[in-house]
Amino acid sequence: MSGATEKPGSMRTLDLLKKSQDAPADDPLVGIVKDVIHKLQNNPTSITTEDARRLSENTVVSDLQTAKIISAVEAIASSSAIIHQVDPTLGQAPRTSLPTIITDLKAAVDQNPNDVTTEVLKNAQNVVSKMQKAVGHTNAPHPELQAQLREEIAKIEPKVAEGTVTIEEANHLHSLEARAHGHTEKGGITSIAQSVAAKRERQLSLSSGSGSSGIRSRANSKTFIPQDQSRLDKESNPKNAEDAIKPGIEQGTASEDDVKLLHSCETRAHGHTEKGGLASSAQSVAAKKRQDSLSDQTNLTPEARKNLTKHEHEISQKLADMSVGSQAKV
Repeated sequence: MSGATEKPGSMRTLDLLKKSQDAPADDPLVGIVKDVIHKLQNNPTSITTEDARRLSENTVVSDLQTAKIISAVEAIASSSAIIHQVDPTLGQAPRTSLPTIITDLKAAVDQNPNDVTTEVLKNAQNVVSKMQKAVGHTNAPHPELQAQLREEIAKIEPKVAEGTVTIEEANHLHSLEARAHGHTEKGGITSIAQSVAAKRERQLSLSSGSGSSGIRSRANSKTFIPQDQSRLDKESNPKNAEDAIKPGIEQGTASEDDVKLLHSCETRAHGHTEKGGLASSAQSVAAKKRQDSLSDQTNLTPEARKNLTKHEHEISQKLADMSVGSQAKV
């Protein structure tokens, strides 16, 4: 237990034993010493032979007092093994606990990262796969996707806050999170993104009917499709327009386009629309039709409507929090 040359990552044990409470918590070697000190102060018989081994291997003995401390730890560990009857059966090697092995592996990688080779990484991944099967993970997480997931969330969050995220983007985020974590977080960014995207899709589908007519009316006037020509024919002959649209009014199927056409015809013919006339009737029918189609909640029970309202409120609150967080970062 002596050595004049310091190993990479080794420590001056005596000073560290006295001041370990002030040492950086992220240093794995410091963690080993602090753990041993805690056991020495509170429950010496809990010190194991693995504790003694790790302490001895990761420290430099530079003075007599340090050597005595390490020897005392080893003696206590040996006594504890006898007291607790954890000696291995004759002829068998001592069994090291998995948490100890993991801690040692992390410390070794932190000290000598250049020792990690492709073969070492492959073996470690094989062990991880076996451990995942042992705990029954059907959807095993993939930590290597964490960085990609963080990048995707950073891109999606502003769109979620603006309400412009698409179904494709939300589904991609859902798939990526499920692969990275082995599951998706309930009420997390993925869930919110899917809700916002679904709401956006509903709004777009409901407005596409009325929006398409506006797009056609703003198109190049020199290019006509058959529907445009038919509209022009009807506008030039109000009687034809009325005859074509009247059945739709009676059946309750008159559209916004029909209303606009009748309004245009009456204005051309009379300079105004007649109150209670055909255009007015068509407008009432179209308004009722639009109201029925816009309300997805019309057929919901009071309890279902209450739950939907609560869900939308929660999403709105989370979006507001995200927006505030984005502004704070700026």
